Amino acid sequence: MVESLAIIKLFCNNVCSVTFPSLIPSGVMRIRLSQLTKLRRLDVQSNRLTAIENLSSQVDTLEELYLANNGISDEGATCETGLALPFSKLNTLDLSKNRLTTTTPFVHIHSLEELWLSSNDIKTFDDVEPIAILGSRDGACLEGIYLEYNPVSKEFDYRKRIAAMLPSLNQIDADWIGGIASHGLGSSGNLSGQSLEARMKMMQELTIARARAQQEQEQRAKENGSD
Repeated sequence: MVESLAIIKLFCNNVCSVTFPSLIPSGVMRIRLSQLTKLRRLDVQSNRLTAIENLSSQVDTLEELYLANNGISDEGATCETGLALPFSKLNTLDLSKNRLTTTTPFVHIHSLEELWLSSNDIKTFDDVEPIAILGSRDGACLEGIYLEYNPVSKEFDYRKRIAAMLPSLNQIDADWIGGIASHGLGSSGNLSGQSLEARMKMMQELTIARARAQQEQEQRAKENGSD
């Protein structure tokens, strides 16, 4: 059943709108996002999106949203039926290679653990500061942020100032603040010298693997509790 779909991958498909049926190529499948009430992961990287919207039915289920390499602006990231919604489980958000100039659209998503904003147009620390609330409050979830290839990443003491702004972080770009071994990679040499795409892919795969492991652990706990 369409309604039971939990994962959708539509990267590199020239998608222009996250509205079904336009999201699915004509003649393949005609469904509406409102039907997908169990959707946990949506991947629409490398398309032609300028906004993200029509996610109201996923506000309580969506955990991972991949929007890299589109044309999403600050305005496109603040649609009332998109990222402005009060997502309760969204832990991974990838908006690398878009047209963002600020982190303001994400200040209310307190469940975020990984925020990917590489290769945008975020210029100053003031443009990053809005999300300080996600990494400075008690019980903050935000563990990793990716801001490389933004103008701000060239500023003096960039990583030091970001770490001070967001004390909950374990990772800034390819640098593991809490020690790389604790994150499943043997040494920083695994990332250094690689292209942005390769580094992003490796870290993205690691994030997905960690999320899957956590889900499996939670599932086992539920099964043990039902015995």
